[in-house]
Amino acid sequence: MTQRWVPMREAATILKAEGFRVSPNTISRLANRGTIQTKDDPIDARVRLVDLDELRRLFAFRRSELNNDDDDEES
Repeated sequence: MTQRWVPMREAATILKAEGFRVSPNTISRLANRGTIQTKDDPIDARVRLVDLDELRRLFAFRRSELNNDDDDEES
């Protein structure tokens, strides 16, 4: 699996463009809870980096769960 480490704000922008409903605050909360991995930016200590591919998998999984819940309600 590849890892692409990007700042949280950039990750949110990319994921929004891909159709996911996510904000930098949502990503920050996931990081604070330990749901996703982060690491410090070696260039700017104020910035935390996140693995974009990990976020894609997480939000795709959540999207599929929501879709499955909708299907169950219609039955």
